[in-house]
Formats: sequence, structure tokens, C-alpha cells
Amino acid sequence: MPLRALAAALALALLASPAPASARRRHRRAPASTVVLDGTPTAVRWVDGDTFRILDGPHRDRSARLDGYNTLESYGPVHRFAGWDPRDLLANAKAATRAAAAGAWACALRGREDAYGRLLVACPDVAAALVGDGLAMVYAIDHPADPGLLALQAGAQRRRAGMWARGVPAGVVTSVHSAAERPDGAAYDRVVDTGTGAALKRPHGRVYGICEEVCARTGEDVACMTYVPFERRFRHRPWCLR
Repeated sequence: MPLRALAAALALALLASPAPASARRRHRRAPASTVVLDGTPTAVRWVDGDTFRILDGPHRDRSARLDGYNTLESYGPVHRFAGWDPRDLLANAKAATRAAAAGAWACALRGREDAYGRLLVACPDVAAALVGDGLAMVYAIDHPADPGLLALQAGAQRRRAGMWARGVPAGVVTSVHSAAERPDGAAYDRVVDTGTGAALKRPHGRVYGICEEVCARTGEDVACMTYVPFERRFRHRPWCLR
């Protein structure tokens, strides 16, 4: 075989061969961004526009949920409201993730966890940026929403920015839970009031099927979300996420 052909064949073989396990691990763990967490630059990987995983420091490998706002789910086309196609709203969710990962934000630990065991973190600048661009909505559980964020959201809604481009529904479904997940019978769906930011539970006793669309009415508006249990969102994904 001529030398040039042999070199080309070797190059193709190297490209086709899987990277060593250590190299693959380094690639997976490479930081996507940096935040200044309690005054210390900290490597993080943004999971979506309101959640990141901490990659170094004393809270390494912990997930952090940002306080005060919520982005649409980025694991698949699961939202539907205001005449949007679910895939368009998925594009909005992914744009929120990119915007969050592009900045070096100042954040502070809240000193407590959310219901899923994630650290609660305040990152006011990223909250303001995403809400103001219509890439996130104000989200408040058990306390009034931040007035400044509500003003930014109202401005985005008036401009029809981001997720509000086709109208502003009175409520948006942000999570759905089947009664099969809760043996205590305390299943609920959560719907966010797009005026006040209140993220309210709506208890129910229904058992949802995987990929079933669950809809909630708020006033005259209807918003929907497709049910996929957490363990199927990233592995063994059902047809509706493919």
C-alpha cells in the first residue's frame, strides 16, 4: 500500500475508534460554564435554563435549582399552550439553556434545598435576563414573587417576547405527576399564574399513561404538558421524546 494511502487509512481508523474511557470521562465532565458562587468562581454544567450541576468545590456533584423563575423543560417537546407547537416551545427551552450557559453569573446559596433535594441558589442577573427575554417565567412557591421580576415579565409579555410571542395564557403547566407515583394519594400538577408568578399545586387522583398529554384550564385558557416519569426522560426514552 502506498505510504499516503496507508496514512489515510490509519487516520480513518483512529477517527472511527472510540476514545479511551478516561478521555470520554474528561469530555463529559468538562465545565460548560462558570458562576461565582458565594464569591468563589465555580465550574458548573447547565442542565437547563434554571438548573446546573456543580463540578468543583465543596458542593461538587450537587444539583442546584435557581430560585425565583422557571424555564420550560428541555428534555423533550412536552409543553403546549397559546397555539405553540411543542417543538417550538422546546426550542425556547434550549435557547434558555444556551443563554444561561453563556454568562458568568454571581450566585448565592439560599441555605436550603427544594423538594427534589437540589440546592436552592439565587442568581438574580440570570433570572432577570431570561425573564426579560421571554425565555423564563416568574415562579414562586409559598411566598410572593419578586416584584422586579414580575415587572420584567410584564414587559416581555407586552412585547410578545420569547414564549409569549403568540399570546399570554393565564396559566402554564410546569409539572405533572401521576397518582401511581404517590402511594400516599398526594399527587398533583403544578400550574404557574403568569400574572402573579404563583406556582400552585392542583391535587388530583388520576393515573397518567406515559406520553399522555395533561391539560389544565385557568380561566378561559388551556395549557398542556405531556407526562413522562422522571426515570424515562433521559434513559429508555418513550416515543414522544424521540
